Amino acid sequence: MRDDTTSVLVVGGGLVGLSTSLFLSRHGVDHILVERHAGTSIHPRAWGLYPRTLELFDALGVTDDLLTEAAGFAGHTLNGKVESLTGRELSMTRIPEPEDVSDISPVARILSLSQDRIEPILLRRAREFGTDLRFGTELHELEQDANGVTATLRDRETGAERRVTARYLIAADGAHSPVRERLGIARQGRGTLRHQISIVFRADLRGPLRERRFAICRIANPEVDGVLGHDDTLERGTLIVTHDPQAEPFDTYTPERCAELVRAAVGVPDLPVTILSTLPWEMAALVAERYAEGRVFLVGDAAHVIPPVGGYGANTGIQDAHNLSWKLAAVLDGQAGETLLDTYDAERGPVARATMRQAALRLAARAGSGDGRRETAVADPLSVMFGYRYRSTAVVADEDEQVGAEPDFIDPRALSGVPGTRVPHLWLDTDGGRTVSTLSLADRRPLLIAGAKATEWYDSALAVTRRTGVRLDALRMGDGVTERERSWHDALGITENGAVLVRPDGFVGWRTPTAQPSPDRVLDTVVARILAHATA
Repeated sequence: MRDDTTSVLVVGGGLVGLSTSLFLSRHGVDHILVERHAGTSIHPRAWGLYPRTLELFDALGVTDDLLTEAAGFAGHTLNGKVESLTGRELSMTRIPEPEDVSDISPVARILSLSQDRIEPILLRRAREFGTDLRFGTELHELEQDANGVTATLRDRETGAERRVTARYLIAADGAHSPVRERLGIARQGRGTLRHQISIVFRADLRGPLRERRFAICRIANPEVDGVLGHDDTLERGTLIVTHDPQAEPFDTYTPERCAELVRAAVGVPDLPVTILSTLPWEMAALVAERYAEGRVFLVGDAAHVIPPVGGYGANTGIQDAHNLSWKLAAVLDGQAGETLLDTYDAERGPVARATMRQAALRLAARAGSGDGRRETAVADPLSVMFGYRYRSTAVVADEDEQVGAEPDFIDPRALSGVPGTRVPHLWLDTDGGRTVSTLSLADRRPLLIAGAKATEWYDSALAVTRRTGVRLDALRMGDGVTERERSWHDALGITENGAVLVRPDGFVGWRTPTAQPSPDRVLDTVVARILAHATA
């Protein structure tokens, strides 16, 4: 058996696993990714990326490719309920145009695109990074100790095995995560809400669709009660039906039966149909009791399964990966203490639980089972994706502030530089003639942004780097960078003598509204806190 060594082993090459790989590559972390399937998913699964997720992807150089891929879905705006595509229309509305969020994000709108079209773009980018990607390879055995993780990998075609030793392992292996099961990590929540089967098929839908283009098309007839989706070629679709696994096990959904269901949904009895794949899955609301066990971390569906209403699941998983990646990179590079990794669970677990509750409230409202009190508790989707707040040892709260354990969802237009929240988006002009967002300033290391008159904070950041070896970036407003419209100081709640420390994930780690005595000592303490006493 041959041995390989790497810093991080990523198990799972789906949407979140590939995103994890890209974030690690962005931070220069060597890693291996393994995926049990031979290629990316052919099932649409997750649909839509919120602007916050696209902000993260923009730094990876994939946003433009994603927008190009999504161009064919621009007119798919109908939300309908029909007996079949050729039958009676029971209800028909049009989904409003996506809200313009250019005032809160450098990415102006939601991306409408399915997982099967997103994953190949991420895979292509991962290959451009030179990542060691091993599809058709499954995790066979797993052991860990205080020094690292030892995994035995098996090639599913040949049966050949290789052993990999890694400092850390990231499990992005889905809702039924074998890694999570091996670790004995339980999940909490409402559990399985519904059993579903997705049927991916090929058929000519141009005639039945006529000039209509659906974002959501519900089918209601004696043979089919489900949801029918179609792509921009109009020759490929997905039919999702609910089933009872006790009364009708998955193996009773043969290709012949699935083809008949598709014909009934389309309303053409003799429609030529090719069944490409069927996939059983559970609509569920579950969050892992913990996101880590030793040197193994859970991301995406392995950590949480969120009902699909609202489209939060994949976006939340990608944001998991982004949070974890910079922390692993800092620890592996000696820039942070290993206990920084404890803040991954402390930060992302509460966000997932709160997001799961939001999705469940939306599901209840859609089913007509919500009440007035529940409906007022439903947060706007942009608040859910942009407005959560981290509370952990990697955040230094404002002095005398009282904070709770669970995140509140803040209107993203009200973000004001409170520690633990995402930095507000402002356009800045540089002396070099470029226009950049505040969100792109912090990248691979923490960034100290000093007020226009806060030279002492700027100098202190440079002094911390010289004295401790902890690398900080620093800039001072007005020194090569100026606001285009809104005042940076007002947006962050500081004076011209104040400062803000932004973490590599674009979240505020600490701020001081004004000057303070002994800024070097203050900043030493802050950096030691956020990076788990790396400077102590």
